[in-house]
Amino acid sequence: MEIEIEYLESVGKTAENKYLLRNKFKSKLVGLESALSQTKQKLENISKDISVDKGNIKISRKIDRVKHWYSKFRWFFTKNGFLVIAGRDAKNNELLIKRYMEKNDLYFHAEIHGAPHTLLKTNNKEPLEIDKIQAASFAMINSSAWKNKVYSTEVYSVKPEQVTKTANPGESLGTGAFVIRGQREYYKKLNLKLKVVYDKEKGLYACPILLIEKEGKEDVVVVPGKDSKSVTSKKIKEIFLKKGISLAQEEIDSVLPPGNFDIL
Repeated sequence: MEIEIEYLESVGKTAENKYLLRNKFKSKLVGLESALSQTKQKLENISKDISVDKGNIKISRKIDRVKHWYSKFRWFFTKNGFLVIAGRDAKNNELLIKRYMEKNDLYFHAEIHGAPHTLLKTNNKEPLEIDKIQAASFAMINSSAWKNKVYSTEVYSVKPEQVTKTANPGESLGTGAFVIRGQREYYKKLNLKLKVVYDKEKGLYACPILLIEKEGKEDVVVVPGKDSKSVTSKKIKEIFLKKGISLAQEEIDSVLPPGNFDIL
């Protein structure tokens, strides 16, 4: 055992100092043990006062949300697995076209003021007619047609080379605005019904009602109605929570178009 001593002090004085220091720490140790004992007793008393009704416990599935590049847009996958993305605002629309529109994609736009740019990403494959109709429906749902309940809105599609930032003579184009030139393919009698879907692999998204979902997905169907977005998202949150899925209200808000809603 090693003991430090002050070389200017006598051995007797050093021993006396060490003895006093030992008593000081011993006193602190006794106080610490007393405080620890009191804390344990308080915890035991608290636990006795808590009663748990196990029958009312709801266990929510923990959701690990993976952010994909397309999460910054509104998105869904068609029946045959084609990604469809739509802009959220002017800057988002500009980004969508300038950065993510590729040669063999299809561009969709509703014939109404206040409509987002919408892309069907083909990945150099040929989409079927059902995929195109779903993309057209998505373009209509996320336009002002929903907010204004304009069920007669038409949607057209063109090829990427028909979408340009070059304005007509005497015109200028703001952020998110593009000019469409050439022949268009139109889609009519589209449906304003939206399905809010939770997929355990992809997460939360919204898609046209005509999309037939596979097993392993939970959904809620909404149409233009009377309830505000905030009221609707709260209701949807409660519906999913009863199914054991915990979602943030802001997350639900982000997949809904502007306007009011009724839940079917």
